[in-house]
Amino acid sequence: MTLNYSDEVKRLAHEILMEAGKPYTEEQMKEIPRILNVKARYFWGNDLNDYDVLRDVFTEEGEHGFRTFWNGNPGSASIEAQIGSVKFTIGQGDMVPMHFGHNQIVRFIDDTHAQLLTRMNDYHTYTDNGENYSGFGMYVDDLLKCKDGVWRIETLRLDYGVLINSLRCMRKKEN
Repeated sequence: MTLNYSDEVKRLAHEILMEAGKPYTEEQMKEIPRILNVKARYFWGNDLNDYDVLRDVFTEEGEHGFRTFWNGNPGSASIEAQIGSVKFTIGQGDMVPMHFGHNQIVRFIDDTHAQLLTRMNDYHTYTDNGENYSGFGMYVDDLLKCKDGVWRIETLRLDYGVLINSLRCMRKKEN
């Protein structure tokens, strides 16, 4: 199934891409690996069903608290709701989830705010019969450098462009 990217994610991706050619400051260069590390930890936390890691990559310190958007639609409005969503979709122990992030670009808003554009692919295999579910799309995340000096995700936006098959839990929900 193919889906359209939301207008908001396309707009944000365009803004990030237009600024991508501008040089970073020395201080920003030091922060980029820390920001990329947040997204890597997010993917690993999902794949290992490590909810402590997921709790640590998200923050509610920002102006709007923590929130998610899926193809332009509001999703989880708290960290615990997001973890509940992960448990429901890929945390039931009946699959091997795998998430990959590519072509990442960081845009700094100021010293404590940044956005991260990430091309993504997820590939999940069910352990009982090898059935697969896969998706391709992009993230545009808002990140905040928190009071403890650690970058965390404040707003998570994922827009899928292509879905191949569907998650079992979603098929059950549709019936």
